Amino acid sequence: MNIWIVEDDAGYRRNLRMSLELEAHINVGRVFPSCFEFFDALGAETPPDVVLMDLGLPGMSGIEAIQKLSEVAPDIAVMVLTVFKDKERVREALDAGASGYLLKASDGPEIISSLQKVVAGKTALSPALS
Repeated sequence: MNIWIVEDDAGYRRNLRMSLELEAHINVGRVFPSCFEFFDALGAETPPDVVLMDLGLPGMSGIEAIQKLSEVAPDIAVMVLTVFKDKERVREALDAGASGYLLKASDGPEIISSLQKVVAGKTALSPALS
C-alpha cells in the first residue's frame, strides 16, 4: 500500500511516517507540509493508493484539497487524520470525498486498520466520533 501524507506539523509528520513504515505492507512514498506541494507532485509522479490528509493546513484547507482531489484523481482514497472532532467537519470531509476520518489521538493499529478498510473501498471512522 503506497501512502502519501499531507501534514503541516513536521514532528507529527515524521513520527507518523516512521510508525507506518514499520509495517511491511505499507510504503510512505511522499510527505508534504501543504496541499500545494502535494498537487505539484501528484501530476509528476505515480499516485498513491491513499492520502492521509490533515484538515488545518496553510493556504488550502484539507476540505478544499479533498474536493479538488476527487475531481482530478477520483481513484485515490483519502483518509482524514486531524484534531477536529466536530460532526460538521466530519460531514464536510465525507461529503467532499474522504473515505475515512480519524483523530490524531488514534493509535498505530487503528490507523493501519483504517487504511486497510479505505483501500478495500470501505469507510473508516474513529470510534470517538460515533
